[in-house]
Amino acid sequence: IQYPDVSGLMDKLGVKLEEVKSSPLKASPSPFKPTNDDERAMVRKLILDSYDWFVGIVAERRNMTKPEALALADGSIFTGRQAVTNKLIDAVGGEAEAIDWLAGKGVDAKLKVVEWKDTEKRGGFLFSKAMAQTVGAALGLPGHGGDVLHEIGVDRLFLDGLVSVWHP
Repeated sequence: IQYPDVSGLMDKLGVKLEEVKSSPLKASPSPFKPTNDDERAMVRKLILDSYDWFVGIVAERRNMTKPEALALADGSIFTGRQAVTNKLIDAVGGEAEAIDWLAGKGVDAKLKVVEWKDTEKRGGFLFSKAMAQTVGAALGLPGHGGDVLHEIGVDRLFLDGLVSVWHP
């Protein structure tokens, strides 16, 4: 997990953050203050637990031993061909290959293919841009600086939860 520390910038701009929270580690880490050892330890435990869970799922679902999965779990990214070689995926291909693969598993090859699209509006771009504008206003930037802050990714500071999702 990466997170910025903009507290020095806030100090230079004369911006203070006040907070009321229910416990010491609530809303931690925060980009608005340096991270302390307890906060860093909490995040590390979260990361290690998520890592162990993920490696276990890969080992189980890809029929590997845990040491085999751990040998691949160094943070590397793989091309499709490398993923096949490493037994992380069965094959590389498109829709036709996926239909053939499913047919080999007993799924009717003539089954209708439906392209799923998320129709639920979750705020997405507009919400993140609004959040960037709010931060820009708090920092006293002209025009609230939302466009600039959105472009440099400040809106990503407010993501909640795991961002990467894996599913077989």
